[in-house]
Amino acid sequence: MALIHLFRRCNQRCVFCSYPAEGGGEESSALKDWLKEIAAMPPGLVQLSGGEPLLAGADKLCLLLAAVKKLGRRAELQTNALAAAELPEEEIKRIARALKAAGGYFNVNFPAAAPALDFKTTRARGGFKKRLAGVKKLLKAGAAVRLTHVISSLNYRKLPAFASYAAKNLKGIAWLQFSYIKGIGRAGGSKYLPEYGAVQPYLEKALTICRENRIHCEVDHIPPCFLGEFYRLNVDMVKMKEGLRGPHLEEKKQVAACRGCRFLKLCPGPRKDYIAVHKAL
Repeated sequence: MALIHLFRRCNQRCVFCSYPAEGGGEESSALKDWLKEIAAMPPGLVQLSGGEPLLAGADKLCLLLAAVKKLGRRAELQTNALAAAELPEEEIKRIARALKAAGGYFNVNFPAAAPALDFKTTRARGGFKKRLAGVKKLLKAGAAVRLTHVISSLNYRKLPAFASYAAKNLKGIAWLQFSYIKGIGRAGGSKYLPEYGAVQPYLEKALTICRENRIHCEVDHIPPCFLGEFYRLNVDMVKMKEGLRGPHLEEKKQVAACRGCRFLKLCPGPRKDYIAVHKAL
């Protein structure tokens, strides 16, 4: 798996953003530089991120996705879907076709089930309405859409409500990932990292709702020992079982509390930034 940041330009200011908080301006926005970077990456999934990738426009994105396909790679296009609501339908269809040809999908950051919480989390006025319209536009274009719901101190008590909202209003999504906030970038060392134990009962209820509504889902950045009967939904367990290398081995580390855990061989441990904030599991 390889991640490419197309640029820092974004139409949101999310409190959970893992990108550096300030400075730096835009990274290289020349198409030839992006293509060169992708060609030099290790095999596996290519994650196209930003900032907000859809701000690059359909022409550049379609060329990038064609290059990913030519290299025999799959693509994940990470987006908040706001720009999808504003781009012409034909451009969205072009991007969706190119992404599908590259065996890929849209990964949409969808942080809340209500406008007020959406704004509190993303600082984007009118973002909730645009995001919902954008997702529906992507689905209408025939794209595979994954939703990522980042868990923070602002929304963890609302996890069951979000699961119910997704079941009712976001039919057609490929799958839903509940992803615990990374304590880096703008969220580094912040008050937005709740304790795993506090999150667990709300997350288990949300996962129960997803199961009842046949929504395929998974959980990232929360150890399986905090998932109850849903421990198999932890995304790192498959990677550990298959001996795959990746960010999970650099970003996470087992701690003293992991000794004797039944998941010891299948879990890389909690995030290092989580331990930096909470000191222990």
